[in-house]
Amino acid sequence: MRNTTNFFYKICFFALLFSATAIAQTQTITGSNRLEPLNPIPTTPIVNPTLSSLKPVASPPALVPQQATYLHPGILVFRNNTWEGGDHLLNVSSNIGVYVSIIKPESDPLAISEESLKNIVDQIFKKFNINPVTLAAPGHPPLPAFQIQILAYPIDKGYVVTCEGRLFESVSLQRFVLDPAMAFQAITWEKKGLHVGPTDKIIEQIQTNVAEIAQSFGERFDAFERRKKDLSR
Repeated sequence: MRNTTNFFYKICFFALLFSATAIAQTQTITGSNRLEPLNPIPTTPIVNPTLSSLKPVASPPALVPQQATYLHPGILVFRNNTWEGGDHLLNVSSNIGVYVSIIKPESDPLAISEESLKNIVDQIFKKFNINPVTLAAPGHPPLPAFQIQILAYPIDKGYVVTCEGRLFESVSLQRFVLDPAMAFQAITWEKKGLHVGPTDKIIEQIQTNVAEIAQSFGERFDAFERRKKDLSR
C-alpha cells in the first residue's frame, strides 16, 4: 500500500513540474517572438572627475567708482593710468551722405536754406575725395551719414546760433544682440560752434562756421586715409 502511495505522489510531482515548465515556455513565446540580447557592459571604466581637475569659475572684477574724463564721441585708450579719448576715423567709408536741418521759430524770417548749407559741405567734402552720398547694400542701414544741424533763436537785433556737425555710423554693442534687420547708429565724431551776431551778419557767420566744421572733418578724414596707406605698405 505504501509503495502505491509513493508511486502516486511521484506521478503528481512530475506532472506539476511538466505543467509549470510548459506554462513558462508559453508565456515566453507569446510575449515575444524573439528575446533581444542585452547590450554588452562597457569595458572602459567611467572615471568621475576629481575636485582638483575642475577649473574654478573666475569671479567678475569688483566694481569701483570711476570718473569719466572724455565726454565726446570717439575712442578711449587707457594710458598713463587714465582713460584718454580722441576721434578715430580709420576705415570710415568715403561715401558719406550729407544732411542739413535748420531749427528756428516757425515765423522767423531768417533767410537761409538747408540746400545752400548742404552745397557748402558737399564742395568741401569733394576736395578730400569724400562722395557726399550714402551708398549701402540692400538690407543695410543708410550709413555713414553726416549731419549739419543749425539752431537759431532771435534776440534783440540779432540771433543766437549753434552750429553742429556730426557723423553717424553703425556700431555694435556688447549689451544687445541685434537681429539681422536691425542696426544701432551712434555719433562717432562731432564739432560744435556757438555764435551771437546781428541780423545782417548772422547768415555769413553760419556759412563760415559750417564751412569750418566740414573742413575740420575733411582734414581728419584725410589724415586717417594717409595713415591707412602707411599701414598697408
